[in-house]
Amino acid sequence: MKIATITSSGTECAAIETMRGYIRLDVLNEEKRTEWPLTVEKLISSGEGKNLARWYNAGGEKILANITRRMLVERDSAQITGESAEF
Repeated sequence: MKIATITSSGTECAAIETMRGYIRLDVLNEEKRTEWPLTVEKLISSGEGKNLARWYNAGGEKILANITRRMLVERDSAQITGESAEF
């Protein structure tokens, strides 16, 4: 699972890279009522990146693959502006 810091619609946030584009963690948190940290730095320092990777591998990848287009930031609309990590 790859995470990158992107800027879209004037907001910078960590996002999960998918085959169709990026899912920002603030949007994922709102939609799925989760509380993932919103920066790559906090994901790493808190250890939550490993928990997010477990969620992703236990079915989250399929959820994100089928997520509505409204929640997706297409690759050409996302500007990678900060840290990235692979979990």
